[in-house]
Amino acid sequence: MLELNKINPIGIGTYKLDLENKDKTLQSLLYSVDKGQNFMSTSLLYDNGNVVDFLYHFFKQVKKDNIFLTCHLEPYIERKEDVEKQLDQYLKKMNISYVDALQVHVSYASKILLLETYEEISKMVEKGKVRYISVSNTSLEELKQIQNHFKLYSFEGVYNLECKYYENVGLLDFCKENNVKFVSYQALRRNNIAKMNYPFLVKLANKYNKTQNQILLNWMIKEKGLNTIIKANTIQNIDNNLQSLDFTLESKDIEILNNFQDERFNNIEIDWKNQGGITIDKLASQFKV
Repeated sequence: MLELNKINPIGIGTYKLDLENKDKTLQSLLYSVDKGQNFMSTSLLYDNGNVVDFLYHFFKQVKKDNIFLTCHLEPYIERKEDVEKQLDQYLKKMNISYVDALQVHVSYASKILLLETYEEISKMVEKGKVRYISVSNTSLEELKQIQNHFKLYSFEGVYNLECKYYENVGLLDFCKENNVKFVSYQALRRNNIAKMNYPFLVKLANKYNKTQNQILLNWMIKEKGLNTIIKANTIQNIDNNLQSLDFTLESKDIEILNNFQDERFNNIEIDWKNQGGITIDKLASQFKV
């Protein structure tokens, strides 16, 4: 089984994988693994379960022990039994015997008490179907409550140059203080940050002879100490992502990136109960270019 200190900080995203060109997509995933990427996050919700079905073919060619796989429990968890039922769907669809981390995708997905759901996840660890307990898309208060009861490996949440909600409320610091790895999704806002062509970011890209996205990934991983999840359907994009770690930003440039954020995101009140507002998992999808 993959050791935690061997996990590549650039994870393989599976949201909206190109399933119209399955052979090409599979080859891209295999190329990612050949290049050292060994962390993957997926969900039964992605393309109505078709992504997880597709990953069956991936795991026919890649030994599961060589991939750290995180899976999400989705809306809705109405009974305790639903946790193992969903987990078993993952295991059956991908023909694997365990997942490395299991987490509730977003707190409102659990219609029973969130702690009760995590108690069931803990039981899955005892059964050997799950290696680690992880958390995703909760408030800081919910994370603290879960962490008080269970040993956690990671927290998966939104974080990028423009949207620093979890840093502003202290959740990033909490993760560092409690040895919980923060895994960022939408680190590049699906290329929307680069499309903004912020003058300072364009200048940094020119200075280091890198793309804007490479600057952002370098900053998040090497300076902020975060892991990231990035979808890449092409070999060129995979190479570009991995080449984001072969240089070092100067301290004055790091300070520029540390100090910037888009106030539009800060003005959004998070709808934690999914009552018609913007939920935390939809936050980074706002303000598309």
